[in-house]
Amino acid sequence: MTRPESGRLWAFVVSVSAGAVLSGCSMLPDYAPPQMQLTDRYSVLQPIQVSPRAEAAWWTAFHDPVLNGLVDRALAQNLTVAQAQARVREAEALARRAGLDDIDGDLQATASAPDSTETVGLGLDLIFSPRKLAAAAASRARLDAARSAETNARRLVIGELALAYADLRYSEALLAYRHQDLRSRQRTLNDITTRLEAGAATRLDRVRAEALVAQTRAQIPQTEAQIAILQSRIATLLADPAGRRGLGLAAGTGQPMPRGGADIGVPADLLRARPDVRQAERAYAAAVSDLGAARAERYPRLTLSGVVQAPIGGGSTAESLVAGIALPVFSQPRLAASEAAAQARVEGALLAWKDAVLTAVDEVESALISLSASIRTASAAAQVVRLNQEALDLSRQLLADAGGITVLDILDRERAVSDARATLAQAQRDVARDYIRLYTALGLEDGLGAPQDLKLAEAVEPG
Repeated sequence: MTRPESGRLWAFVVSVSAGAVLSGCSMLPDYAPPQMQLTDRYSVLQPIQVSPRAEAAWWTAFHDPVLNGLVDRALAQNLTVAQAQARVREAEALARRAGLDDIDGDLQATASAPDSTETVGLGLDLIFSPRKLAAAAASRARLDAARSAETNARRLVIGELALAYADLRYSEALLAYRHQDLRSRQRTLNDITTRLEAGAATRLDRVRAEALVAQTRAQIPQTEAQIAILQSRIATLLADPAGRRGLGLAAGTGQPMPRGGADIGVPADLLRARPDVRQAERAYAAAVSDLGAARAERYPRLTLSGVVQAPIGGGSTAESLVAGIALPVFSQPRLAASEAAAQARVEGALLAWKDAVLTAVDEVESALISLSASIRTASAAAQVVRLNQEALDLSRQLLADAGGITVLDILDRERAVSDARATLAQAQRDVARDYIRLYTALGLEDGLGAPQDLKLAEAVEPG
């Protein structure tokens, strides 16, 4: 075959092959971001008003430097976050490999000496397939999903750490109240003992007071143990080998109470703000690309092969170029089954994305309801503490003045004050926990609003 004829044949084969490959590319599915109908507002109004400024992270609304420092350490040291970062690096490497794998090819060099003529040869084999393009798109989507997973790991770690910190400060406050109750009840016991010696009280009064003191002492060890457990939990979240001894927690800082926060926005904002929702969307995109790869396997692949041979001692050079189309004829049933499986994974990924959206909306709604109730409960509990403390002081005064009151009334007031303090401490913890759950559910890891003093803490303090 002459060179012009071979050139025309080569051009024809290439055009036909390229047309077949391009037709396969046109059959790949186009990705469209998933859609879901959401309401334009949450059912509960935001219980904490905010400033229109946009600066700080949401946890700084507690104005607690210890908590801020713990969050910084957790983000730098937490093992879950570190594992997520390692998976991002793995996904980056896989995406780079997939991007370089659009074309399969081999380059070969040979040397031979047939008939006493030494020659060198250079051969090149290339395979073009739409599957490679789809696989590269899937790898890029999985890289995006891995990055969102890392952000989600940070979101969850911050939330878990803040919850443990709120529980720790609650247990410390409860322990302080227990010791305060013990001092008060010991004082009452001493007063009753004095009155018993003077004949103004009975042995029963003293036994009741002693029982109340013993009951208070019995509550202290469990509270101390809970503090140690929470300190150990925080140390684990920080991946601190020193354990709870290396936390550097300043005791006596009081329970964290939020004084503002970020604007909660509308449910549709969760599609952008929640990293787990973004991760699910990217997983859906990867599944669509995988479907394209499975579908492309059923279409022709373009192959190009070329060899150039030249005598070392000089002379004419021999060239050969071959283009072909590989058709997976006999494997069609198997490839069809693979495509059906990929289609099912696309449908599952879409359902997983919808479930992530619904879960996010539900978490925000639940946290809003709980936070609104907790704020009202804490405010009422603070008033209960003030009234019971005032009643106890008046009862002591009446008893000292030999008024119309019994020792049993004093003991009842002691119990009422103790119970009211415990209820207040728990209510304050609930405010902090519900606030943490709300902003963790919103996915605002870096915050969208700045804290604003709202006198919320003053509304729930006993005064």
